[in-house]
Amino acid sequence: MPKKRPSSRELPMRRAKKEPLKGRGKPLASTNTAAKKTKPLRPRGLPHPNVQPVLASSYTTGDAVSHPLFGDGIVTAIDGDRVTIKFADGRVKQIRDDYVKHRR
Repeated sequence: MPKKRPSSRELPMRRAKKEPLKGRGKPLASTNTAAKKTKPLRPRGLPHPNVQPVLASSYTTGDAVSHPLFGDGIVTAIDGDRVTIKFADGRVKQIRDDYVKHRR
């Protein structure tokens, strides 16, 4: 007959050692704030200096464009880097301008 494993209530509890563990017991934050170097804060709402601004679309309203999946269409509106296109079958889609090409 297999031995029955004791439950957690039946196991003897180990007592914590009095000596501190290595790497623990140190203060979480330094109390010497004068030695700490801080980075100046940017005011909220300003863009990060490394972020490039979004360029306007190279398309204008009325341009003939082509999409690999939806086919040929006409640009009806522009919103930043997105263009709204009315396709030949009557569908209207808003698509990023780098997914469409000028139709010649």
